Amino acid sequence: MEISTWLFRLQCHQQDTGSHNISELVSLIHSPPPQLWSESDLLSETHIKAITFWLDGCLKLFRYFAGLEHHQLAYQYIQLAYARLQSITANPHTQVELRYWGAAYLDQLTVMMLEFCQGQPEWQQESYQLIELHIAFMTPLGELNMKNRDQRCL
Repeated sequence: MEISTWLFRLQCHQQDTGSHNISELVSLIHSPPPQLWSESDLLSETHIKAITFWLDGCLKLFRYFAGLEHHQLAYQYIQLAYARLQSITANPHTQVELRYWGAAYLDQLTVMMLEFCQGQPEWQQESYQLIELHIAFMTPLGELNMKNRDQRCL
């Protein structure tokens, strides 16, 4: 399926505020077109929009399953979004602007994950691990991003 077709289906689903067809959203999130995660140097506006809608879909599933108190399943969807963003952000072949955006979004997802973990008394250890792992991931990435930013300014 082409990105534009997949994006159109995802956008139609996102506009539907009902939860009657959550299985379609699950299917769209789990089977995006392979080119969504390509390493092309120049990403189109449609491509970036598709990534954004995919992330929003993950968050919609996170909220949906959290509302049903399926905590483990809800957490898996926010982790899926986090993992995909990590792969985009850490990839040196990804556009620098997209990497910066991904790093900022990772911070937002981390806060959401921490709030979720802290709401579950038995998940306190997970919240501590999350902080340590996020710092471990972002520290070398920050140095890399600063080098790229400095080189662009020269």
